[in-house]
Amino acid sequence: MALGQRFALLVLLSLGLPFFGTSAIAQSISQQAPQDRTAAMKNPICVLPIGQTIDVKDLPGDLSEPKNWMGEIDSRKLVTQISIPATHDAGTALGTFGWSRCQVFTIPAQLALGIRGFDIRLRLVNDVLSIYHGEESQRLKFEPILEAFRKFLSVHPSEFLVMRVREESSAIRSTQTFEAAFETAVNSCGFRRMFFHSKGRTDLPSVRSLRGKVLILDNYGKLPNAVDYPNPTMVVQDDYDQSDMEQKYEEIISNFTASVLSTNKSVWYVNYTSSCNLQVDQLLNAVRINPRVEAYLRDRKGHLGLVFMNFPGIDVIQEIISSNF
Repeated sequence: MALGQRFALLVLLSLGLPFFGTSAIAQSISQQAPQDRTAAMKNPICVLPIGQTIDVKDLPGDLSEPKNWMGEIDSRKLVTQISIPATHDAGTALGTFGWSRCQVFTIPAQLALGIRGFDIRLRLVNDVLSIYHGEESQRLKFEPILEAFRKFLSVHPSEFLVMRVREESSAIRSTQTFEAAFETAVNSCGFRRMFFHSKGRTDLPSVRSLRGKVLILDNYGKLPNAVDYPNPTMVVQDDYDQSDMEQKYEEIISNFTASVLSTNKSVWYVNYTSSCNLQVDQLLNAVRINPRVEAYLRDRKGHLGLVFMNFPGIDVIQEIISSNF
């Protein structure tokens, strides 16, 4: 049995263990994960022991140079008409707390692998925006993410990024509002130039207008030049509290199917493969869902919308990209 198969089996067997708290289970599973980064990347669920990450330097040689896959997209298409692989709680690779970790790839590695959508959860701490998941710090500030985006887009101007922004937890020891801190961050060091300036809160821009830019999906409600998230133009499947993974899978496939069959360019489909509660944490969700989603998408064509995932491996990312062509 291959290493990846043994790992998946270990995880599935762990589901039958008595419940001692999902964070403890996630910690145990992570310790059973492949130590070899290349092996981990080839699994539908890319996971390493807590504290280990995959950065650009760790990627196989043929993947360390980002692919300009969006350069092959017809510029006349709207953002609603393409498939965009995205990461749920994108900035959690550096985190050490079991349940709150949703990724292994760092932001630069995600960019290199073709991820173009990022779920960014921010908390204002001492007047500085930092990545949090719930009450847990992920040991990453907002500014390095912006710098990674700017560096990437400057070298790959055919690409564009979608960034969902949410205030994850209330401010700590801060004197300014979340929106003021966000404005300060995006205006510093010339970051503002890389953001798409939306004319309306429900804009559905074209690929041409987005190239080289970051589109902000505002889950806070007060950020300027952004598109409201969610808004009436969107069909969002985000059953984040679902413990029945069969039901969750059916909801994911239903959203995919509706997106592929839709002829209405004014509707943007957004799909979360992620869910987390006391029965199923982020990692167990990925174990149950990612392989099935990858199998479903294999060789499937058509626009799938914006797809947020926990712990995606290389192949499932590639299947989403390939559906565009």
